Amino acid sequence: MIYVETSRLHLRDWEETDIEPFRRLNADEKVMTYFPKTLSTEETNMFYYSIVTEFNECGS
Repeated sequence: MIYVETSRLHLRDWEETDIEPFRRLNADEKVMTYFPKTLSTEETNMFYYSIVTEFNECGS
């Protein structure tokens, strides 16, 4: 389901295809500069599935 779409922004539900780009972002030191640390693949997977679970339980 698409919630918001403009010429420069597209907000929608998370999809399985989002996991790999999300992993790359969370592993990138430059992207994560202002976060406590980069995330491993396992940590990113847990984070991703916690987000999806929260959306499913409480709404997006």
